[in-house]
Amino acid sequence: MKGAMRTKGVSCRSTWGVVLVGALGCGGASGPSYTPVSATSQGSLYTLDLGDLKMVIDASEGARITEFSLRGNNVLTGTSVDASNYGSTFWPSPQSSWCSAGGSCWPPIGAIDYQPYTGTIDPATNVIQLTSGTATLAGFPSSMLTVIKQFTPIPTSGAVDVTYTLTNTSPDVTISVAPWQVSRVLDTGGLTFFPSPDGSVTYSSGTDPKFTFTYADGNLWYAFMPVTSNSKGLADGSGWIAHVTRAGLMYLLAYPDIQRSEAAAGEAEVELYTGQGAGYVEMETQGALTSVAPGGTLAWTVRWKLRQLQLGTSVAVGSSTLASFAASQLAQ
Repeated sequence: MKGAMRTKGVSCRSTWGVVLVGALGCGGASGPSYTPVSATSQGSLYTLDLGDLKMVIDASEGARITEFSLRGNNVLTGTSVDASNYGSTFWPSPQSSWCSAGGSCWPPIGAIDYQPYTGTIDPATNVIQLTSGTATLAGFPSSMLTVIKQFTPIPTSGAVDVTYTLTNTSPDVTISVAPWQVSRVLDTGGLTFFPSPDGSVTYSSGTDPKFTFTYADGNLWYAFMPVTSNSKGLADGSGWIAHVTRAGLMYLLAYPDIQRSEAAAGEAEVELYTGQGAGYVEMETQGALTSVAPGGTLAWTVRWKLRQLQLGTSVAVGSSTLASFAASQLAQ
């Protein structure tokens, strides 16, 4: 990438150059507030408000997160970009377990990805909890499982903890799965980066040669470019990933780090995907492959943060100020 993204004045629209966002961000004379906290529901939509931070979950669509916004600026894509693949969802990994063929399995499992969940709100803690119907992993005949998604406000850190709990409800079938979160962000002008132990990347078959990661100062960086084929990169990470939008927002996800050997077969801790004309990039993070016995559970938590970039933050591949800002926000 030959430059950096610039955000001008309070409009927060950006071009390639130097970031000019004020230290207090756009949209006001003070920094963001993460109080008061409230959790509400209207129809199938569940909303968690932490002052200027907002998360919306649609229980009717697989308890998919459809909005994660700071002062009204949503970092996730909606149905206007893709009618089926939007927002943030959860899948069991590996993908090869979704079908009996053991490969090229699509679409995702309906009960987990897009069918209705039932929900509750704890009025004392403002915790939202949504539960799926019973699903089956075709790779494990006669298997039965459910997924609970819990959304916990953490106002002291300006964050939301999203905990996915997979329960094996089968009386006699053991399953081996890893947790997998998939978040879709707008492709145009985005920059994604995450720490990597050695900078090695595996690209899926058929990936466009323009779809490449750059290793710099201990991080792998992906600056979006249009592709002519479905393209995916897989890499080992170190427990967090960041994405910067053209509006100067940094979307931060932190989760338990795993070793390369702990990932499911054919998968990785971090995966990035886009397709020809897709309009979005998938930020995919995974946990360790785990054997879950009948009656057992697998719980995995991802901490979500959304921040406005500070004055002087250069948005470019290898930017030390951008990496430092991410580190400072992760520490909060």
